[in-house]
Amino acid sequence: VHSVSIEYSTDKNLKNGVIEIVSHDFDGKDFTVILSNMISDTTYYYRSRVRVNEYQSFVGKTRILYTDKAGNLDEEKTKAENSDLYNKPSGNTDQDSYLASDDPNNTNANVATNGDKTVLNIEMPRINLRYDYICHKLSNGDVNYTLLYDKSKMHSVWVAYTYDKTNSQKKVNKRSDAWSGEPYYDNDQDHQLNTRAFGNGYDRGHLVGSAERYSSLEANEQTFYMSNMSPMLSAFNQIYWGAVEDKVRDEWGRSTSVNNGGVLYIVKGGTINEGNILGYISHQTTNNKFVDVAIPKYYWMACLFIEKDGTKRSIGFWMEHKDYNNTNKDYLENLAKESACSIDELEERTGLDFFCNLRDDDENFVESSFSASLWKGL
Repeated sequence: VHSVSIEYSTDKNLKNGVIEIVSHDFDGKDFTVILSNMISDTTYYYRSRVRVNEYQSFVGKTRILYTDKAGNLDEEKTKAENSDLYNKPSGNTDQDSYLASDDPNNTNANVATNGDKTVLNIEMPRINLRYDYICHKLSNGDVNYTLLYDKSKMHSVWVAYTYDKTNSQKKVNKRSDAWSGEPYYDNDQDHQLNTRAFGNGYDRGHLVGSAERYSSLEANEQTFYMSNMSPMLSAFNQIYWGAVEDKVRDEWGRSTSVNNGGVLYIVKGGTINEGNILGYISHQTTNNKFVDVAIPKYYWMACLFIEKDGTKRSIGFWMEHKDYNNTNKDYLENLAKESACSIDELEERTGLDFFCNLRDDDENFVESSFSASLWKGL
């Protein structure tokens, strides 16, 4: 790292009148700066900047601070505006439940229970004990993908998977269309969705895409479990969200992992917390019970790439679930760019804690910002 600093201005876009103060006590994790000569009763916008070298830098999320009549920090208003800095969200509701880590270097890490160490994989978000944790493995023991499932919404909270040198290979040439119930619920038919289509203009939208698992027929077949499906508007699924998924799969996942040996870690989902759903669609279970399946208002994706030498970079996506009525190539490219965000921003919007199994210092650094120039084609 060449330098770390804080940029601030009264311009909320941080384009005009920007003052940058470089820190001189960065210890690899924390740093401080002193802001002086602040104007009284003023709203300031600020962000951190990390300069890796003369040409490359990363910026953090833009935040707000307020001054009082004496020109000092108005702590009450500033704290209210930036509550996530004081109480980082760990889930969707007051009822969220987590096991506490005993690792001082990783205070929010998952804890393996019942001998299941898959929750310690790098792609895992923080495991919420309110929901069902499901791990799909191949017959050779390799993890294909995992998910957290909310039975009250009949929809996954998230799915998590990787692109590595093995599972990124393309050994089958077409989707299996092996529509099936979720094996985890074979003895719980009240929560086993029938494989029929959602209807009403909604696709059975894959979260872990069929095309993302062409390494074997078995891997592909597992993507057709109904627990991996989300009610997506057809145009959104096949065109708009699909454009982002294609880029992540082909340009960042499959080709990079196979050719360079790095690993791309993915978490993906749709919003199913109240206030962030479009409604519910009636669907039938395998025991002929009608249930309501949540329709997300937004879809999101968190990406972390780790190079062979351990270098890390991350990026997130957040896209409203709708038909944008424009299939122009330039429009789709711009939509993907506008949907990009940092992992910290994605955590704030979803209430989830991504890549929690990274050491705290690595996690905090890599999630704070993103650089589009590091992601091919964005």
